[in-house]
Amino acid sequence: MSNTYTPHYEQPEEQQAYYQKVKDLLDHYEDGWDVFINAHRDRNYDYVLTPKEEHKNNPYIPQSWLELADSVIAIIAKDKYELDVYDNVIEIIRADHMLDAYTTVGLPNSYRHWSFGKKRLSEEKKYDATKGLAYEIVINSNPCISYCMEDNSPLMQMLVIAHAAYGHNSVFKNNHFFKDTTSADTILQENQRLSEYVFECEQKYGWQEVSELLDCCHAMRFVSSTGSAARRIKSQKELQEDERQRIVEDHLNPPIKSVFNFKKENIDTSQEQAPYAHAGEDNILKFMADNAPHMPEWKRNIMRMVSNVSQYFRPQMQTKILNEGMATFTHDEIMTTLRDIGLIDFGMYMEYTQINDGVLYQPDAVRKQQAPDGSIQNVIVGAEMNPYTLGLKILREIKRICQNPTEEDKRWFPQFAGDPDWLAVVHQAAYSTNDETFIEQYLSPQAMRDLKMFLLTTEYENDYYEISAVHAGDGFKKMRSQLAKDQRFHEQLPQIKLHDYQETTDRCLVLRHEMHNGLSLDYQDTSLVLEMMHHQWGHPVVIETVDENGTLVDYNTSIPDYDHEDYKPLPPQTLENV
Repeated sequence: MSNTYTPHYEQPEEQQAYYQKVKDLLDHYEDGWDVFINAHRDRNYDYVLTPKEEHKNNPYIPQSWLELADSVIAIIAKDKYELDVYDNVIEIIRADHMLDAYTTVGLPNSYRHWSFGKKRLSEEKKYDATKGLAYEIVINSNPCISYCMEDNSPLMQMLVIAHAAYGHNSVFKNNHFFKDTTSADTILQENQRLSEYVFECEQKYGWQEVSELLDCCHAMRFVSSTGSAARRIKSQKELQEDERQRIVEDHLNPPIKSVFNFKKENIDTSQEQAPYAHAGEDNILKFMADNAPHMPEWKRNIMRMVSNVSQYFRPQMQTKILNEGMATFTHDEIMTTLRDIGLIDFGMYMEYTQINDGVLYQPDAVRKQQAPDGSIQNVIVGAEMNPYTLGLKILREIKRICQNPTEEDKRWFPQFAGDPDWLAVVHQAAYSTNDETFIEQYLSPQAMRDLKMFLLTTEYENDYYEISAVHAGDGFKKMRSQLAKDQRFHEQLPQIKLHDYQETTDRCLVLRHEMHNGLSLDYQDTSLVLEMMHHQWGHPVVIETVDENGTLVDYNTSIPDYDHEDYKPLPPQTLENV
């Protein structure tokens, strides 16, 4: 691309197409260009709009100040910054409604469960102590729903609309991790259908039995959520046909164990059995729903529904840094544009920067502490990276490297250093990566220097940490690699997959946990989850833990003194000889 090329968004504001659209819109009102400044002075986002005489009966212009703010921000976001977003629904809610949204991660009309009530009480205590709540919550749905606090000032409402309704929204619609694994078009309907079905089952079968089933589903929903593309949901007719086929097979092929009472020592293992057809299945909830021998149909339906809805949360956990970075980058660009064209004044922009600085606050890793002798010393305490700060810094660095690359930048990022179309590079980063690849591909040495990053390491037998890398030379690659590795989703949650299903003997489910970094499962938690699974499955459930070499290092069962190896099904050639 030629360096003489000037993108439209780098041209003078008054010469850009969006500017005339904003001007034409605001010309409908008496306040005109001062409508946002006047509302800010009144500290009232319900500021009354006064259309000019010739436009008083025009139904096609915004009728409220919030609608107008959203319309202006939408023009800037779409026409200047080329954001492709879902349609927006912006709702103003009270503090108690925001607390309710916290408990279900924002999804409206969720079913009732004791864990939601427990979280609600916890969040309420925090709120009573600090009076602090999020400024907004945004839902990955089509249309995209943004809940904004009623206590927000007019300036804050503009900020959160830019942040949530356009920044987050653009990631939801365009990032391939969201596109491939979630369905924004149906998530609200799926969640509503699940809520209604759970309520119906509570009336028919009792809340306690339903609650126990949901306990099991909640314990497994994130462990078992698949990372593959969203699966097609079977129709009711297909599910009924699967159930009919399962019943037929149960009658024609009863468990061999109940007839022959085989033991491990009686089985010829000279020929290795082929692996079970579903080995490696990672959506264990769905497998249980589809294959449980004696499970009532209503339980199967709830398991399938919870499994499907749980898919919604997975990409959000994989893109926290990227998502918050893009949302913050978007609101910062839009608020700066509003300042540049005079829609917000200097005082409003200073208020914005103060709010923004609070969101981006990064605790120091080196702090001053008083030593026993009374002297003040610098102590390395370490600090987790603020995802807003890190995500925004990476995207700002992309813009800088495109506009004013150094020799260092050209060495590390030759593919886009000096590219005049920095917005296209930002979109490429935001829409094609998750947190791990975002950091691995785009974190720069300059960003590390600005954020004062260094790597602390220790050996298991030591009681101290060492600074093992800084941002210079090979240290940069080491730090970037480690920070990217820390975001690996498969290392943040236990990796548990189906290893075997002893369908022809005692119908035991054999799960396999693959260890990472030497971390094993908590014994008490694992035992409790296995007991819940056994209760729903109706047969033994075991979990094997293997290290990175595939060596068995731990074994846990849903019932005491049970060894699934005693009930291994016979190889086909042995059955023929019985």
